[in-house]
Amino acid sequence: MDEAIFSQTVCVLLDSCPTLDQVAAVLSDYDITGRNDGSEAWEFSGPALIIAYRPEVNGYAVLDLVDRPWPDDMGFENDNALLHSAWKAGQFGQYVFPGSLERAAEQSWGWAEGKEVAAKAKAFIRVRFSYVLGKEDDDGEWLPEDYDPIAELEFATTMVSKLLTLPQALCYFNPGGEVLRDQNTLEESIELCAEHEIPTVDLWANVRLFRFDDDWAMMDTVGNGQLGAVDVEACFNAEVYDFNGVDQLLRTVSMYLVGGEEFEEGEMIEDDEGLSWKITIHGDSLCDPPREVLRLLPDDGRTPPAELTEDPSDE
Repeated sequence: MDEAIFSQTVCVLLDSCPTLDQVAAVLSDYDITGRNDGSEAWEFSGPALIIAYRPEVNGYAVLDLVDRPWPDDMGFENDNALLHSAWKAGQFGQYVFPGSLERAAEQSWGWAEGKEVAAKAKAFIRVRFSYVLGKEDDDGEWLPEDYDPIAELEFATTMVSKLLTLPQALCYFNPGGEVLRDQNTLEESIELCAEHEIPTVDLWANVRLFRFDDDWAMMDTVGNGQLGAVDVEACFNAEVYDFNGVDQLLRTVSMYLVGGEEFEEGEMIEDDEGLSWKITIHGDSLCDPPREVLRLLPDDGRTPPAELTEDPSDE
């Protein structure tokens, strides 16, 4: 990405575009400090509200309205130079890669209706956080020293729950974590995680499933980068290992990483069943989006296909 302006980005997909007054009405509990008409280029900003998040460190949430579908084709092959430039500048999220909505729909395990509902979206609200907009002293720092990505995402998620009450709202979309949720499943996750006193990571980072052949599968996380951690892959024999168990392993390792735990090449880790998995570190992932990953392989004597042990970045 080019020089960053926004730290986190989450979205609400819409069947039509509301007015700023409608959005302001459902966010009446928040400190709305300003509004603007947006720029001439929707890629950078539509009509927007500015909401105080941490004003003592110039932290604000910028909610802008984009009256067009989410641009999933913002990559290098797109002939819209402005859209591509906006993507490279992180205007759609620091951890967003082209095709994020399509992949989120295909891998919407937490909300089965996600694929059909997301396809109906004709507009979106973009919620972005910044600590540099309007900043008078340019000290070269774009994040405060005590920056907390989880607190920021929790603030964003609570705000999204309000935005989902808009009559035009279809669903929540986290483009960096490739997650889709309707209001019911979003609220269920918030309540369950609050009960167990854990962050709602499942709303920020998806767990996906890929089958490589009749026997072998790969599951991975996508979106850990928003939490300051690398993503995790697990390759395993699908006829032997339980998908839910692997899901839990990926989440557990992710929370270790988010907590600052460091793993070394070749290190072993046990799952909830007491089975050992070997850790390898790779500069690129097996599936899009391309990113650094920590890969897990069960220490069970089975030989995985060669493509599950290679590092795509070496090619």
